Amino acid sequence: MTRHVGRLCLSTAVLALAAGAPALANGYTQAPMLDARVDAGELPPAEERMPAEPLQLEAPEVGTYGGTWRSTLKGNNDEGWIRRSANYEPLVSYTFGWDGVVPNIAQSWDVNEDATRFTFHLREGHKWSDGTPFTAEDVVFAINDVINSDSFPGERPPALLGATASAPDAQTVVIDLPVPHSLFLEQMASVAGPQVVHMQKAFCSQFHPDYNPDAEKNATDAGLSGWGEAMMLNCGVRRNRNAERPTLAAWIQQVDYDGINTPVSFARNPYYFKVDQDGNQLPYIDTLSMTQVEDANSIVLMGIAGEIDFTNRHIDNVANKPVFFDNQKKGDYKIYDTIVADMNTAIIQLNLNYDDDGFRELFQNKDFRIALSHGIDRQEIIDVVYAGLGEPYQAAPRPESPFYDEELAKQYTEWDPDLANRMLDGIGLTERNGDGIRLLPDGRPISIRIDTTTDLGTYLDILELVALHWEEIGIDLDVRKAERSYVYEQKDNNRHMAHVWKGDGGLGDAMLDSRYYLPMHDESAFALRWAMNWKDPNNATRQDPPEEVARQLDLYKKMYEAADPAERDELFRQVLEITRDQFYTIGVSLPPSSYGIASNAMGNIPENQPHAWIYPNPGPMNTSLLFKRQ
Repeated sequence: MTRHVGRLCLSTAVLALAAGAPALANGYTQAPMLDARVDAGELPPAEERMPAEPLQLEAPEVGTYGGTWRSTLKGNNDEGWIRRSANYEPLVSYTFGWDGVVPNIAQSWDVNEDATRFTFHLREGHKWSDGTPFTAEDVVFAINDVINSDSFPGERPPALLGATASAPDAQTVVIDLPVPHSLFLEQMASVAGPQVVHMQKAFCSQFHPDYNPDAEKNATDAGLSGWGEAMMLNCGVRRNRNAERPTLAAWIQQVDYDGINTPVSFARNPYYFKVDQDGNQLPYIDTLSMTQVEDANSIVLMGIAGEIDFTNRHIDNVANKPVFFDNQKKGDYKIYDTIVADMNTAIIQLNLNYDDDGFRELFQNKDFRIALSHGIDRQEIIDVVYAGLGEPYQAAPRPESPFYDEELAKQYTEWDPDLANRMLDGIGLTERNGDGIRLLPDGRPISIRIDTTTDLGTYLDILELVALHWEEIGIDLDVRKAERSYVYEQKDNNRHMAHVWKGDGGLGDAMLDSRYYLPMHDESAFALRWAMNWKDPNNATRQDPPEEVARQLDLYKKMYEAADPAERDELFRQVLEITRDQFYTIGVSLPPSSYGIASNAMGNIPENQPHAWIYPNPGPMNTSLLFKRQ
């Protein structure tokens, strides 16, 4: 067994204690608003509220207490920002640089030799925001009774499928996995991982029929499908719909996020378990205020007016950057840089499992996909849509990644319509209709419908140019705008001919989110029915993949099970070799670096933090270290 203990340090700087913060007898200090509550008898003293061994962080600058962090929520379905900014408190956390995991709610952990048993040691005296003890039983409830229940529809950490949890004592959680999992800790630190420590058993069990015989009836009476949906809305991935739920996070939600209450506000958690290097209980900031807006343009307008303190969500595209740059003085903010983990601005995925025999056979022809790739003038797209920023690129790990493969990244990216036309002729697509569109052997025109979401205009800009390029080689791209819900309904039911989305999996997320490298994800839109072999082998829609794809899935399974990191990395390189040979998808360009905006009054704003879905930025920088200069 190997014991792991660590501490996250964002900086080695140790600065003076914030002026005016009274020292407590045990060496901790607390916010003045908490002093008043302790003096009034509303709260116990800090030494009784905090764990025996709080998690100590190194703040780049020791902050001052007080103030409000203002940000936004787009519409009534933007829980992602709450989870990433205010609620990122997993058992183990990603480091700021995304180069490992460190203790967080778990003080330490042990792993057995074949990576099938993970033992987490919790902090003695750790409490929920309502002052009751947080124990191993809360985690066991979340894993055994909720996450691994067939009735629970919410997003769940993939690493926990088939797992069982036990609690030898109040501060010890043992998680047993059905197979070895070399990336288990990384998955527990990722965007879905915090769920296991966000379900207080005393509160959430009211929604579970094993603990409340009326749970199912209560759910259906409320118009829900059953207790599982009620659990998901109150304690699962949509938990911010219920502000009464106790939390371990730095701030306590004050109102439900229901599309009606705005702003959605949060207040400091007096039982929060982290301190800075001088013993100041975190967070520094007293309150959060998230204003609900209808669209991204409203966020831009609030930003340039100085009404946002720190965000990059929904605004960090190339088109907005000049606007933010020109208004920095007016809005009293600065622009900070982020490191994009995405490896592509847009991945075009033909549906290799499409139900139409003629188009499915065509889409599965690798030479057809290569011809389409050579038929795209990527430099024109880069110049027109991205102001010249970026370079032609396929679905491949970024140059900064240890898994970078130049051939995989650059193959078939040269714009060569003559070559594309010759290749299409060579596979027998020589007949055309009166509009110059090539015909299938059965006489139908090759018209590829692709739906793109109305809320992401960049994809529309890209696809309209691709449509013009492909017209030159006799292929019709029928670009249709649609609501995101419709686009995903089509994809999830395998009714899409083609799909477009950005390229996740370019940096530290490459092994965890390999959706474009092999069919393993419900976003592997190029072959969802092959993906069921990885995600859900018992699914009725599953189809046996070709031999080489099956071999790739087997290598990916072995990669997950490899306890030795060197062996794991080598297996993933073999997976990518098959990706290169199969050429499943068509990429456009490598994304330029990204950015966010931050008020000049905000302290400890991170520069060059990774930006990804799996890495839930800004959470891993420890947002409890942000402070507002008064």
